[in-house]
Amino acid sequence: MRQVLRRTGLFAVATALALAGLPGTASASSGPAIPQRLYARNGATSIALSWTQPASGSRPTYFQVYENGAVVARNTTIHATVGNLVFNSTHTYTVTAVDHYGRESAPSAPVTRTAIVGGPFGCGLTAPSGLVATDVTASAVSLSWSNAQPYWDQPGTLLVLLDGAVVQQTTLDSARISGLAPASTHTVQVARRDCNGTLHPSVRLTVTTLSGGSARPAAPTGLTVGARTNTSIALSWAPSTGAAVRYQVYDGATPVAASTAASATVSGLWRDTGHQFTVSALDAAGGESAQSAPMATATQTCDPSVPAPTGLTATALSASTIALHWVSTVEATGFTVYAKPSGAVIATGPADSAVITGLPSASTRGYAVSAQTAACGSSAPGSTVTAATLAGPAARPTAPTGLTASVRQSGAFTGTATLSWTQPASADPVTGYRLYEGAALFATASGTSLMLTLPSGPTHTVIVVAVDAAGQESTATGPVRFTIPFIPPP
Repeated sequence: MRQVLRRTGLFAVATALALAGLPGTASASSGPAIPQRLYARNGATSIALSWTQPASGSRPTYFQVYENGAVVARNTTIHATVGNLVFNSTHTYTVTAVDHYGRESAPSAPVTRTAIVGGPFGCGLTAPSGLVATDVTASAVSLSWSNAQPYWDQPGTLLVLLDGAVVQQTTLDSARISGLAPASTHTVQVARRDCNGTLHPSVRLTVTTLSGGSARPAAPTGLTVGARTNTSIALSWAPSTGAAVRYQVYDGATPVAASTAASATVSGLWRDTGHQFTVSALDAAGGESAQSAPMATATQTCDPSVPAPTGLTATALSASTIALHWVSTVEATGFTVYAKPSGAVIATGPADSAVITGLPSASTRGYAVSAQTAACGSSAPGSTVTAATLAGPAARPTAPTGLTASVRQSGAFTGTATLSWTQPASADPVTGYRLYEGAALFATASGTSLMLTLPSGPTHTVIVVAVDAAGQESTATGPVRFTIPFIPPP
């Protein structure tokens, strides 16, 4: 399950780790490897990213997605969705890996996509590109290709062709073809089939196997999935007939496990990731059988526990208001802010920041934050941070009531939002209003309504506070949640 993550506060990894109290020096010899094969698929207001992580280097704890040097998403597995994007906006992303010691890899190669969906291009599939052959032996070859597609493409199964015949179907970007004769020449391709049934093949690649013995064990059969965890999948199969001395398990073209028995456990995987395993038998001379029938499966969706937000900071903005910012290393649908030590809920919302308003002057309070996810439940609250408001007057305006929002289309890529509320009588006269989205100032108003023209696509979650002449704020009313409409292509 991929979840949309919306970012309003941006923090450097080193700062977040230092604030969280994580170690800053490493006992391992190197940091994480650079993530590879970054792919993107767009929706109307989101772009889903996926990548692979090499086994070399230290194992990452989480990954960071960057746009223009700013972190726009984080996750503890090898995919993330950047959501709440402006409709028809174009974005370029890279991804880095961060380990337990806070060491960050160099960025991956970039990928660019436009947030748009629908239109007449639904069947406009393009042929796979970048087909290459590696690990050629006397009996086998590994193939890999680019799985990137233009924004209008639909996901689908890829067909692997050997000498014009389909030998495998896969959703991955690599495959192993084995059981070939020594010193034999073949043509290989990979193709997509569009919604009209038309095949779109890649360029044809010619491959010649090495010289060697001609004996090949029989292909294993009955490949079955056993126990699955968030990081491992157990496999078993019927033993190969013939002179098999060991078995090799592949995930696409990547060798992921070896065994002398008819079973293996593939470990070191990432949670909530899909895999397509095959297994081949090898004899004493290295002759490799054809691949077994593939088995598609996935790791468990969730880790044993959801990581709590880290790097919580609390900054006094005035005698009435504290701004909170934090870092979540998992994609979250929302956050809950608690007062400490009471544990009372004082704010909720999708942003990774919040303002707490209407507080007494020079008052001290503790804060902690938990993260909520769509599929894996909630984290425990993170570490508590204590902060005091500034010294100042005691008066606070009465909070507004009845915050509402109405939206309408105003163009292909814009919409309007009319926000309104009421203001009860107050002993502390109100001079204006502030609207916040997370800890960011969304708008100001002198009266109890305003109309804004905004880009189409994003969903906003907004609160409103009353402000007096000294700049002190009332407690908040809301939030109200609204989405700026957009017109999809015909």
